Amino acid sequence: MNKMTKFILPVIGLCLAITAQAKVMESSVATVNGQPILATDYDQMYDAVIEQYQATAPQALQQPFAKDLIGKQVLKELISKQLLSQAAKEAKVQVKDSELEEALNQIKTRFAIDANGQPDPKGADKRFTEELKKQHLTLAAYKEKLKKDLAVKKLLETQIQSTVKPVEEADVKALYADIEAVMKNDTKALKKLEKENPARFREAQLIATKLTQLTAEQVRVGHIYLAVTKDMPAAEVKKKEELAKQIKKELDGGADFSAEVKKYTEDKTALASGGDMILIKGIAPKEIDAAAFSLPVGKVSAPIKTELGWHILKIKEKRAKQEITYEIIAQDLAQYLAQQRIELAMMDYVNGLADKADIKVTKKFDVDAEIEKAAALRAAEEAKKEAEKAAK
Repeated sequence: MNKMTKFILPVIGLCLAITAQAKVMESSVATVNGQPILATDYDQMYDAVIEQYQATAPQALQQPFAKDLIGKQVLKELISKQLLSQAAKEAKVQVKDSELEEALNQIKTRFAIDANGQPDPKGADKRFTEELKKQHLTLAAYKEKLKKDLAVKKLLETQIQSTVKPVEEADVKALYADIEAVMKNDTKALKKLEKENPARFREAQLIATKLTQLTAEQVRVGHIYLAVTKDMPAAEVKKKEELAKQIKKELDGGADFSAEVKKYTEDKTALASGGDMILIKGIAPKEIDAAAFSLPVGKVSAPIKTELGWHILKIKEKRAKQEITYEIIAQDLAQYLAQQRIELAMMDYVNGLADKADIKVTKKFDVDAEIEKAAALRAAEEAKKEAEKAAK
């Protein structure tokens, strides 16, 4: 797979989230050049994204208008997909049967892991078919959708390949120098960078923070989690505490940790890895951090209470802090710059299609009214200031 394909595949969304069988007469959330974006398509993609947030970052959903902002982004992506699909059709992009079958087989490999997280290539076809049924899709309908996605991928490769400037070593070294300045807190260099290129300054800060986390002291732990919510009755909270103590007692008695994970943990997304997760020092809640980085490998913690509930950890592996050098991260930085350039070129191309298109959005979001209200208040304040200034 070439770099262009690697970065474009996620954008065109070769997944099972969007059904291709909705009827034209269904309600729509927008139209693109007269073609509807169906409410069923929007709802399915929106629900899938919300489910991901609930599993990986539930706290983000508690922010004001978080779900509305997610919904707006989902709608924007669906509009972009429609624009690209129409452009591919207009350009008469052809997809060979062999290309379609190759892409389908590649997607099926994602189903080669069973419900317990164990490799099971023979069961891939069955799980793939079951997922199609969940999405109310026939294989023929899914192939048709996949064919359109592949046509879009080909279109993007053709349109963008010639516009993206190759990443040179000088580009990589320049980015590394800015990141290094942040990590070493080179005040003089940082002030100059912030003044001359504020966007690059923020970018270097973000990458430096990420690199610091990735190379920090780490520990791999097994994790048994019992959730406790703020609105949970006291009696239920007490039951969770007693259960945590019972699990610890079973583990001390010789119970297998992985078996206990499958039996008790409420972190269902972690089941595929047997409850294993990587902790970076200073990132996890302080109660978990203290236990994870103080216990030796092989030991099991006592039940740990945090705001999220009860946790029991088994220390499986530890890694010392690593040094960051140009040689170590040069290839990653080059890939980052290449991806960044591809995404910018793709954005410019889609924006160009949007500028020429007739797009009508019928979906309403509560956050839009709040944005308009805030804008009106700012305008009124500016007008008041101007009037006061004129009066003087």
